[in-house]
Amino acid sequence: MGRVDFSDEQVARYDWPGVTVRFRFTGDQLKLHFTGGERNYFDLFIDGKLINTLHAKGDTVAVVTGIKGKGPHEAKFIKRTEGEMGETRFFGLELSRKGELLPWKKTVDRRIEFIGNSITCGYGTESESRHDDFEPQTENVEKSYAAIVANTLNADYHVVAHSGLGIVRNYGAPQKVSTGLATMPQRYSRVLDMDDSLTWDFSKWQANAVVISLGNNDFSTKPHPDKVVFQRTYEELINQVRMAYGVVPVFCIVGPTTDEPCFSYVKEVVDNYHVLYKDENVFFIGISRALLNGGSDLGADAHPSFRGQQKIANTIVPVISTVMEW
Repeated sequence: MGRVDFSDEQVARYDWPGVTVRFRFTGDQLKLHFTGGERNYFDLFIDGKLINTLHAKGDTVAVVTGIKGKGPHEAKFIKRTEGEMGETRFFGLELSRKGELLPWKKTVDRRIEFIGNSITCGYGTESESRHDDFEPQTENVEKSYAAIVANTLNADYHVVAHSGLGIVRNYGAPQKVSTGLATMPQRYSRVLDMDDSLTWDFSKWQANAVVISLGNNDFSTKPHPDKVVFQRTYEELINQVRMAYGVVPVFCIVGPTTDEPCFSYVKEVVDNYHVLYKDENVFFIGISRALLNGGSDLGADAHPSFRGQQKIANTIVPVISTVMEW
């Protein structure tokens, strides 16, 4: 689950957060062959239980023993961290001598794509204080609102997100429009976040709904981008989504860590989109700053903690559920 480069059929290569290897198997032993780079962390779940958090600087064989019963078991190997933490190469797995690999069972065919920044990545969700500095081991996309929303609605998900990036201006950029480091709309069509050489084939995975949560970094420091430039680029991102998936519902979120002028700018984009394109399938979700307190709702660098992310998800889920009739 997630954007993966299979140009070498022997290796699954990926870097976006939330990419997941899922499989069913029989037997009581498991070995995972992969390399994760210096700063990546992974969670391994078996039968819904977190077995281990793994960190692999080089080629690694993670040995899992003590699996109860012969199965069949369900396993999920999830990339917790974002692309800047490094590229992952998954080479395969080994089972016990009489073990058997089984197909993954889909219960519901629902798919949501999330386009965002650090909050969508789960930056600092496992940190205990807003005063903590960022550490890769406290980033966990499975504790971001994106994964919580998708899991609550029983949907598969893709996360196309990178900390510090905006619509036209990345965090702390000295200009109104960033130059050099690509913004999120410029990365949207990539297979890999940190490699612009490969273009994603959207026909491989068609989203039923798309969530855009961007703008925090455009306006968190000055100079702010000009309104018309920000709004036209945001509109162009929605058009990219339309080219990829057709007229699926698009949910444009602002807050709770930013408000004006981003709040009004994005709401105007949504309202104008209805008029300009005769497209009513774009929705605005504004979340108040008052949703999060300054204590347990915040983790590293004052980003939402797991508790804060749950509050954000609880605001979003009813809207998506109503629109999608899920």
